Amino acid sequence: MTLRRVSKTGNRETLIQQDDHGFVTDVYTIQKADKLIDKNRTQRNADRKGSLIGNTQAHLKEVADIPANLYYDLVGKHGTPQQNPTWWKRWLNDYDNRVFRTSEGSV
Repeated sequence: MTLRRVSKTGNRETLIQQDDHGFVTDVYTIQKADKLIDKNRTQRNADRKGSLIGNTQAHLKEVADIPANLYYDLVGKHGTPQQNPTWWKRWLNDYDNRVFRTSEGSV
């Protein structure tokens, strides 16, 4: 098995894994998300419980910011949030995925 880089653009790179006969067995996309995770943490820490009470103009609130390659990988496996809202809520509320949350509480 060999792992070979196919492309590298900015903070994203694509790797392929080949078996001994040269057939592609896996394709990996790696994306650095340090800045996104820091932004999410800052936004989550600035969020105050009950801040939307009485504010009739704040109808929508961002609850998560997920890297594009991870989002499309999850969409391919589980469908969009509109198609499978139960799974997406469970995934977003999972403690291991808290780095993608931009607010406290549960979805």
